[in-house]
Amino acid sequence: MGQVVMLVTNACAPDPRVLRQARWLTDAGHSVTVHAFDRREEHPAEELIGDVRIVRHHLGVQTYGASFATLRGLRRFRRSALEACRRAQPDVVVCHDADTLPLARALRKQGASTVFDMHDLRHTWARIGAPNRLDRRLASRWLEQRTKQGLPHADLIVTTSGARADYDAPGLQQQIEAWGRTAMVLENRPAHGSARQAVKDSTWRVACIGRVRDVATADLLIRTLSLLPEEDRPVLRWAGDGVAANEVRQRLEASGLIVELEDGYVQEDLDRLHDGVDVAVAMYDPERGNIADGALPVRMFEAAVRGVPCVVNADVLMGDVATAEGFGVTCRWNDPQALVDALREAKAIQVPEGAGMIQVRAIALWLEALERLMA
Repeated sequence: MGQVVMLVTNACAPDPRVLRQARWLTDAGHSVTVHAFDRREEHPAEELIGDVRIVRHHLGVQTYGASFATLRGLRRFRRSALEACRRAQPDVVVCHDADTLPLARALRKQGASTVFDMHDLRHTWARIGAPNRLDRRLASRWLEQRTKQGLPHADLIVTTSGARADYDAPGLQQQIEAWGRTAMVLENRPAHGSARQAVKDSTWRVACIGRVRDVATADLLIRTLSLLPEEDRPVLRWAGDGVAANEVRQRLEASGLIVELEDGYVQEDLDRLHDGVDVAVAMYDPERGNIADGALPVRMFEAAVRGVPCVVNADVLMGDVATAEGFGVTCRWNDPQALVDALREAKAIQVPEGAGMIQVRAIALWLEALERLMA
């Protein structure tokens, strides 16, 4: 059996995609250690989750966001993670996201096979909040070039979405192909048995649950729900942490809406957070990147596996998937009246059994690909 190291630039407290993959590997008999970057130093330096060992690198409190301080912190983590890999001599190293991809060349030189798991397009995040500013555009271009330069040093590239037959919208797999490489797709869906069906109640409730990176979705929901008369207005449940969480909280508290607010949560909270929810909202400002490029946000799958329908962006891959699988309604961005109509339409949907769940065959193909690298 093989020894696998995973590298991730968050605290993995938790990172559902990383931990799902780690569990699949340990279930298959492999040894897995996750090296994570705990920027806030808020979590234990070492932790065992099942058979998965989590090692969190504490390198002084570091910043999130698009800044030079963030880049310096990431460089410090990469040096620390590379030294750990040199000591451990793993068979395979999985570089989660492009922030860890620069290590692939050095890791291959020491004899490890390398996997690049591209969750999203890192360079698009540099433009969040100010997509047309010159410094943000230059930073985005530089990050994109760095990713492209690292691709040849990955023995296997995995990403979270691919174009669907009979649909025009691209997935992230198509971006990899445009860069001259091939990638297998492993969508970011919950596994069988990881969720229960949401418990319904008599309150008309809409939820937005996930990482908060900007205020655009909150502003759209405030404008949308404010269009409805108070007697027909749903309660809004908002949950999630992130760089924009505090600003969003202030806006929601001042909105005059009935809002159920919760900050950070863990995976085990998701069943509870979906209880009583009639419709989940998984909409994003398409100018911020990734969505127009074909990202499939996990929050729409987390709702679907619990039997909760969702409203998602129109004219992108996530909309094609949600409508094709019968668990969602699409809506054009920044149109409050259209979103009112979409919420009402989605509320009437009966989500099909098994919707949103990852297929066993997809897991098997991914495992086979990694085990070939260990042979």
